[in-house]
Order: sequence, then structure tokens, then C-alpha cells
Amino acid sequence: MKQINIERKITKARNLSITVYQNGRVVLKHPARYPKHQIESFLTEKTEWIQKKLQSITKDIPNKLNFAEGESFPIFGKLYPILNIEKGCYWDPENGFFIQPLDQVLIRQKKAKLILKSLLQNKVNPIIKEYERTLNTKVNKVSYKPMRSLWGSCNSKNEISINLSLVHCPDFVIEYIVVHEMAHTLQHNHSKKFWEIVNSQIPNYKLAEKWLKDIGKKYIYYLN
Repeated sequence: MKQINIERKITKARNLSITVYQNGRVVLKHPARYPKHQIESFLTEKTEWIQKKLQSITKDIPNKLNFAEGESFPIFGKLYPILNIEKGCYWDPENGFFIQPLDQVLIRQKKAKLILKSLLQNKVNPIIKEYERTLNTKVNKVSYKPMRSLWGSCNSKNEISINLSLVHCPDFVIEYIVVHEMAHTLQHNHSKKFWEIVNSQIPNYKLAEKWLKDIGKKYIYYLN
């Protein structure tokens, strides 16, 4: 087990659980006061299972970003290097993503995500306004956060959640995801009527779906 990096997270659940993600992250969740010897025993029992899971991972899935110089990642479909700067954090569309080389990885990740969230908001907000007029609907709230399985969601209150990882995707994919979720403000299902709404606005939406299936499934791990 020493060769496997296991992240530990405190949870309100009563039992232990362990998850191996497609980017190689191994996360153990356990209650705050769970006996240490029982945790270690649990990990020992799961050693072989963890190793098999790690061996089965597709090799081209990117690791979670530490936002350190030498790493690179896509923004709006184009790959950019991460470069050090003495102070601050910003994206230069011509040269790369610049960030202060702080000692703590969590601080770098937090600052970088704030910049990426702002970039995505600036891209998504005009799309929402345009399609609110076209579809004669209203989005009551938009939130942005990293998600591991969904690119977006819409609840019964017409509040939309957008996966922060969408910032990695090209414009035509971003537009499709936004329109997809906005169509749910009119049809809270995936009925024929729902897809008619999507198709009326994005006739080539299947190209975006194919991109997400073939490429996007890898991009979702840069921030997770």
C-alpha cells in the first residue's frame, strides 16, 4: 500500500468506502472518529482490488492538475502550458496560464479554479441571454462547480448547474451543453419534445455529443 497514494476524506457516513477514479485518484472516505486500526485493516483487505482497478485505467486519462509549471491543460479547446509568475494568477490566450508558485497545492488549485470559473461565466452568460430570448424561457440561477459525471443539470426551479470542466471544451460543445440544460427549463425530461427543442437550436448537436464521448470524458479529470 505504500506505493499507492490514498487521499482520505472525512464523511458523515457510518461506514468506510473507497473509490478509484479513472485518473488514478484513490479516495478513502471514513467517519471522523473511526478506529485507526480498522481503517488500516480495511485498506489491507482492499489492496488487491485497488491495484486491479489502477491497472485497468485507460492510460491517456490526465491526472488532476496541481497547477505547477510543466503541466498543461486545455482552455476552450486549445492546450496551454502552466507557467510561473511572481504574483497573481491569470490566463494569457497567446502564451499560457500563469500562476504564482505557492507552496501549498490546494491554494494554487483554489486560485486557478476562480480564474477558470470567471472565464467560463464570461463565455456562458451571453449564451444564456441569447437563448432565453430565442426559447422564451428564464434561467433563475446558474452555478459552476467541478463534477465527475455530469456536464450540466437543471432542477425543477429552472436553476442550472454547469460543470467547471466545461472550460476545457471548445465553443460548440459549451453552447450545446448550455442549450441542453436550458431545454430542460421547458421539458424536464429527455422526451421527443425535449430533443426537438435541442435540435431546433443546435441542428448538429450530435457532433458535440460525439466530442464529449470521445474526448470530453478525459477532460473531466483535470479538475477532479
